[in-house]
Amino acid sequence: MQDTKKILSVQDISCFGQCSNTVMLPVLSAAGLETVALPTALLSTHTGGFRDFTFLDMTEEMERILSHFRSLSLRFSYLCTGYFGSASQIAILEESLPDLMLPNAPRMIDPVMGDNGSLYPTYTMEFVEEMRRLCRDADLITPNLTEACLLADVPYEGALYDKVKTEKLLDRLHALGAHRVVLTGLMFDDRTIGTVAREVDGKTLVTRAPYVDRRFHGTGDTLMATLIAHLANGVPFEDSVRGAVDFVSDCIADTVPVMDTHWYGLRFERQLSKITALVK
Repeated sequence: MQDTKKILSVQDISCFGQCSNTVMLPVLSAAGLETVALPTALLSTHTGGFRDFTFLDMTEEMERILSHFRSLSLRFSYLCTGYFGSASQIAILEESLPDLMLPNAPRMIDPVMGDNGSLYPTYTMEFVEEMRRLCRDADLITPNLTEACLLADVPYEGALYDKVKTEKLLDRLHALGAHRVVLTGLMFDDRTIGTVAREVDGKTLVTRAPYVDRRFHGTGDTLMATLIAHLANGVPFEDSVRGAVDFVSDCIADTVPVMDTHWYGLRFERQLSKITALVK
């Protein structure tokens, strides 16, 4: 029997709120992946809709954790990244990757930087440049349209899908060095949302799902986790994208009836049997 594949998930831990590592850990574990969390920050809750949340920067502890991992000769089969607290954290991680990753280990990057056309207030263009550098070696990146425009250094012109502009944007992201790209959160019309993905060979894949006019937290984290769950279990890229979009759509449908009290994240737990079924 082969050893369980180990994935290093580098992003924050928001203790309450179903996002980042608190989504990655259960979804990837259900997919048969031994998931190791490297926290970039520790928050009492995520920042979407909560007030007075606590925030602990983990930069110094990241360095100590990575040093300990190296001393244990740990080697990871996959890298997944999400929220970073600063540009320096990206540099710290990159310095350790040659010692931590198995040869040709896929790197899955969610370039968390902004939304709705704006860079998050805590980030600068120095951070964007560091994220570009991290994405140059990525096997897969999953930016929303704002993040894609920041990476490609082009103006943001809204989330409405335009085939010509989207193809040009994908061209620029491929030229940056990302092998596969999944653009998330594109609006096809007022009732349809989805992704546009670019394969290694240049093939473009459009995947649609019903649009629900509510704000859902953690959808990007759930999509990335589910994509990795499929890909790591040998599912072809096109089917992996479709499966991830469908999974998120099912989680949204399961969350809508309870949103008066469960507004802070996706109720994904009842869908996990679909992930477990991928394990061979």
